Amino acid sequence: MQRLRKGLYLLESGGFVNAYLIEGPRGLTLVDTGHPRAAEQFCREIALGGFALKEIEQILVTHSHFDHAGGAAYLLDKHRVKVYAHPDDIAAIQGKAPQRPFSLSRWVSGLVQRLWFPYRPLEVVVPLRQSETLRALPQWQVLHTPGHTPGSLSLYQPTDFVLICGDALSNRKDKLSLSPRPYNHDNELAAKSAKRLSELPCEVLCCGHGPVIRAAAGQRIHELVETFKA
Repeated sequence: MQRLRKGLYLLESGGFVNAYLIEGPRGLTLVDTGHPRAAEQFCREIALGGFALKEIEQILVTHSHFDHAGGAAYLLDKHRVKVYAHPDDIAAIQGKAPQRPFSLSRWVSGLVQRLWFPYRPLEVVVPLRQSETLRALPQWQVLHTPGHTPGSLSLYQPTDFVLICGDALSNRKDKLSLSPRPYNHDNELAAKSAKRLSELPCEVLCCGHGPVIRAAAGQRIHELVETFKA
């Protein structure tokens, strides 16, 4: 577990995918849950960081993909809390709709995912929309940033200029970009969401993949958006 700022921690047990733990005035919020195989490691990492699983008051799933929502069912086996997501992604999280539009490459990657990272759908997911407030995290703004999935969500802290963006942006190999085109629901919409995020004052950027950008993140986002015009 890495402390990023006071009350904000990076969970690294997911390996190729990040999750975040936030201390709020009414307990802890877990942002994303990693893939199914990481759930036990996340529990240990949280305990080693000095927190108890029972302190988690709520879970926010930034989007429906297995590497962000896949650990939720396993964590709920140990500690029952409300799980929040945007309404446009809830059917996929519940296993009632496909995760992505069909293509052969997505079908192959989906088959591998089902074999190695078996996904357990959630029965109950609480809808959370743009500008609504998370009960245990009132100081953070909820932003709808569709494109990677129809219901992708981001969280923004306007006092400390911290942005948690799920896969709306990716920082793989420390190179900021949109998520790879084959994995986006709508690439044009993803670019529009990135442009909206570039308009926020942002110091720290926490993506779903890759290292956290700890300083001058807004400039990095702005530079990325400028490449869309080229």
